[in-house]
Amino acid sequence: MSKNENGHAKNIANASLLCSHIADLGAKYNPSNQKLSLANLQSIYSSAFASQEAVNNSVAPYSLAVDHREKTFAPISKKITRLRKMYKVTEGVTQAQLEDFMTIARKLKGMRKVKVVATTDAEEEQKQNSVSQMSYDFRANNYDQLISLLQNTPNYNPNEEEYQVATLQQEKNEMLQATQAVTDAFIPLNSARSLRNETVYNAEDNLIDIFNKAKDYLFTILDSDSPEYKAISKIKFKKA
Repeated sequence: MSKNENGHAKNIANASLLCSHIADLGAKYNPSNQKLSLANLQSIYSSAFASQEAVNNSVAPYSLAVDHREKTFAPISKKITRLRKMYKVTEGVTQAQLEDFMTIARKLKGMRKVKVVATTDAEEEQKQNSVSQMSYDFRANNYDQLISLLQNTPNYNPNEEEYQVATLQQEKNEMLQATQAVTDAFIPLNSARSLRNETVYNAEDNLIDIFNKAKDYLFTILDSDSPEYKAISKIKFKKA
């Protein structure tokens, strides 16, 4: 689980902890604001816990898909270096054709991993995923262009299987399948995160705001020197 996901889980776990402290107070905890009632707090916690479980269940398939995509694309740079040499020794290849090869190769080797910034904004998260996905789609497209150049080069017919057009086409198909798998896994994960973020952070009566208000009420009915006050003061609810 990522550091950011741990932060969400901590907020939800702290909600459960605060509910337990409130339950121990019994009738002493009696806010006039019904949104701060123990029953409502427990309901918010239950919704948040369920939404986080849905995220947890979606994280593994997405992470595995991303890892597989990384593994699929990882050999490209070294493969292109060797492929350039094979192309260079092909009978009849001109300097202009070699330059065409290198133009595509530089695009393939020059891509950088997109940095993902933690956010609770669903649209921003979708945007970041789209940018990352586009970078891989771009590489697969450039690989396809490279294959087309080789296909249209007379005399390019290497004996080594790894450099043959059919092999390169299979690699391109594997790239496309890997990027699609990430897209397919991201959709349920993004939906689960959106629901979790709405419940915990973004809704009008979200967990963070309501539980912080409950703490404020508790501080009005507890002695600041009491064990209960000191214990509750250590329970934190933070915006992601």
